[in-house]
Amino acid sequence: MKGKIRVLVLVFSVFFFTTAAYPGDIKPGFRIWGGLTLARYEGLPTPVGIPETNYKNAFRAGLGLGAGLELKVSGMPLTVILDLGYLGKGTSLDVYYLDTKVGSLPYRLGTLSQIGMIKAGLTDRKLAPYFLVGYELGFVLRHRGTPFGLDGPDLKPDTKKTDFCLLAGAGLELRLETASPFVEFRYGHGLVNLSRNTGSLEYYPDLKSRTLLFSAGMRFGKK
Repeated sequence: MKGKIRVLVLVFSVFFFTTAAYPGDIKPGFRIWGGLTLARYEGLPTPVGIPETNYKNAFRAGLGLGAGLELKVSGMPLTVILDLGYLGKGTSLDVYYLDTKVGSLPYRLGTLSQIGMIKAGLTDRKLAPYFLVGYELGFVLRHRGTPFGLDGPDLKPDTKKTDFCLLAGAGLELRLETASPFVEFRYGHGLVNLSRNTGSLEYYPDLKSRTLLFSAGMRFGKK
């Protein structure tokens, strides 16, 4: 994972150093967004107790909110996005006895996330589609759940402090003079095993986040 982080840092560093010599060619903008997250965990708990019991992860809905900067490079179809936001993650752990679903246990994970993305797309159209690629560095604010029927314990002490995800997505922007609305879809692929394998997460050997974000927002700045 450290190698992938270094590659991302290198990509963004090269971009900034390449454009630093031409500060007049970078158009800054401000953006705000909000939307719905659909998240689940990759990784299941080790079955304990009744051997016929098994588990499946299902998507759980949450909230996503954020704001940040857009740095547009004139003459190029590239924009750097630097966001700060809250993302609701987690999962719904469905419990099965043989093939019959007997219950569902909610897990709620919230992160304060620093997001860096490169936006590439058409700039000469009023209705402009674009693609996104980047990273998310999330700081765990809370993690609560009901493992094995326990009543909503605090899982944060047994959870790693940070999550790191690779991002990919797409969007559509209505380019206006000073305020341009947009809609976006993003997928976040977590690389960090969030479980410390202690306490309430003792039976989770591997716990990684997977997050879909559907959002709408507004970009302020000249097109």
